[in-house]
Amino acid sequence: MSNSPYRGSPKHKNRPVLGRKGTLCPEWTHETDAGGYASDPFGHAWEKTVAHAMFEESEPDPNGSARRYATRKGIAFVAQPTADGTWHGYPEPWNRVPADLVAKWQDEVKVTTPQLKRYKDFPTDPIAWALDSDDE
Repeated sequence: MSNSPYRGSPKHKNRPVLGRKGTLCPEWTHETDAGGYASDPFGHAWEKTVAHAMFEESEPDPNGSARRYATRKGIAFVAQPTADGTWHGYPEPWNRVPADLVAKWQDEVKVTTPQLKRYKDFPTDPIAWALDSDDE
């Protein structure tokens, strides 16, 4: 996957940005040894982040879409290509992840049944639900 660069999108960060926000990524996904994400997606060292590592180990959508999926800390993440040739990812509720991948990751103990239940669907706050994993 290294030939397809990962770069996070400001719309999935808990920072001011123009336009509509998407599901917010937990801080731990974009921290580096030098610190966290400030606000410049082009200047951030994405290659040193958990988000990049998840992208590198992500699996293609078994249903054939261009999306890729990964999981950490019981949360599912989806990555999709952008118009400039990079990829960006964000948390996705488990009910939107292909069932084949969910079953595979359960067999590999990458996700547990309580985690699947906890992050099954969008809660009442549809964009900030994954941020609670920053406290774990």
